[in-house]
Amino acid sequence: MRLFVAVEIGDTLSARAAELSRELQRRAADAAPGAKITWIPADRLHLTVRFIGEVDDARAQAVCGALKPALAPGAFDLTLHGAGAFPKTGSPRVLWVGVTGGREPLLAIEREITSRLTPLGVEEEDRAYSPHLTLARVREPAGLRTARLLEGLTGGEIGTTRIDAITLFQSKLSPKGPTYTPLLRIPLRGSGSKDPPLH
Repeated sequence: MRLFVAVEIGDTLSARAAELSRELQRRAADAAPGAKITWIPADRLHLTVRFIGEVDDARAQAVCGALKPALAPGAFDLTLHGAGAFPKTGSPRVLWVGVTGGREPLLAIEREITSRLTPLGVEEEDRAYSPHLTLARVREPAGLRTARLLEGLTGGEIGTTRIDAITLFQSKLSPKGPTYTPLLRIPLRGSGSKDPPLH
């Protein structure tokens, strides 16, 4: 079972992020028609907090148990702002939307999740957590350059949404792309949401 923890950003914010994604797709097609890029559909957009990876059924049950109690901090506003890429220069490997509002709560949530999962043998991430909303992964840039692709798109607020819970997902891979199934909704402490429904 392949698991990850993420923030669901809602339909409105997903639609706005998808508009930015479509503009990037148009630019990429013009600048580097041979580039091989996997674009994430609007209905699969989410902000990953912690990738857990492959676990067996027993470990999955333990993960659910560890993550079930409410998380600190309380509900917060998440603001998405502008496009970016990893790496910042040269040929991009990942295209994303930045997070300007809610970074500190997300960092705190990631730290708490890591502290809960480490005793279960789930290894910590190699890199420090950097909140962002992934739009695409570039498999072969074929001459695509970050600076030209992002010109004029790095500024401008995309939108804000209220976050009162995060979700543990199961990811099933297939030739048509991954399918994400919510397994557990984890309320944020003080959000007033004791047992949020799955949706």
